[in-house]
Amino acid sequence: MRRVFGLILLALGVFAVAGAVLLPTYVYPRLAKVPLDQDSTSVLEGTASKVLAVTDNGSGPVSNIREDAKLTATGHVQANFAAPEMRQDTDYAVWMLAVQVTDDADGTLLSASKRQVCFDRRTGEGYEPHGETDPPCAANSSYVTELKDKADKDGLKPPETNDYKAQPGLNFKFPFGAEQKDYKVYDDNTGAAVTARFVGPETVNGIETYKYVQDIPDTKIATKDVPGALVGRTEPTVQADLYYRGINTLWVEPVTGIEVKQQQQQHQELRSLTSAAVVFDGTLAYNGTTIAQMVDQVDANKGKLEFLSTTGPLWLGIGGAVLIIVAIVLLVRRRPAEPPAPRKRRQVVFAQT
Repeated sequence: MRRVFGLILLALGVFAVAGAVLLPTYVYPRLAKVPLDQDSTSVLEGTASKVLAVTDNGSGPVSNIREDAKLTATGHVQANFAAPEMRQDTDYAVWMLAVQVTDDADGTLLSASKRQVCFDRRTGEGYEPHGETDPPCAANSSYVTELKDKADKDGLKPPETNDYKAQPGLNFKFPFGAEQKDYKVYDDNTGAAVTARFVGPETVNGIETYKYVQDIPDTKIATKDVPGALVGRTEPTVQADLYYRGINTLWVEPVTGIEVKQQQQQHQELRSLTSAAVVFDGTLAYNGTTIAQMVDQVDANKGKLEFLSTTGPLWLGIGGAVLIIVAIVLLVRRRPAEPPAPRKRRQVVFAQT
């Protein structure tokens, strides 16, 4: 009976140790991927000391600079299941991000942007082609939608065109198991991957996060035809370069890679040959509702990921080792030898004479 029990414990111990090895090396890499299905909204709120507003009073567009405006930026992320990459067993996902910035005072739409990205579901890296014969993402799965400055006809919205291009760097989130190091993060305004420096840990709403800061230097991002009066010129229309600089701060929960909090400080100005005008200077950050949503996502996923990568393997390894040791002791230990049977006394019978 002892031998049978020992063999059972040995089998359970080996199974537990195997599980401790397989969970982080096989199971975790296959399950630590963002879901294909995504439909979420995030909201940033803040103020701008200056912001360009283009309105139409019925006689055509009118540009003016508003001061000390309260703004709301709404970002909507949605999966595109029409993309060929969106298969259940794929390592890549295709999501679209649409952002609108409005003035809280009257609801005026100040800016709008849209882009679609094919990215790695584990690392968050936007796919960048390197001449593969069988690339994981199609050439038309990543693009930035551009809005022309003028409509083809009066009274119509300016047409949109898609600029098909890679969007390298991290998109939407940080990798699972984010580290205390610098990362390249895609910047919407410059269209490039810019370094986000790790600056230290910080607690946000009770969640331990890593804080990263992305410092974007003064960069020319476009050339536009603008009203001369906007940049202090007398001509009806002049050509001006749009320059941008900014500081983006990201608070990331490292196990899940979720951006729990985000803050964007931006400055944009138009520069002509002889003059310049600030068209945006402000700071926007996740509002309380969005931060709470991100915290809920962390709470729902962090424990599962930690079990697969750390706590599960640790306890299975310890438990398996204990079971194996007990099994070996039971199997090797001998039964105590039975005492020898007592010798029977010889009975001597004397014959009677």
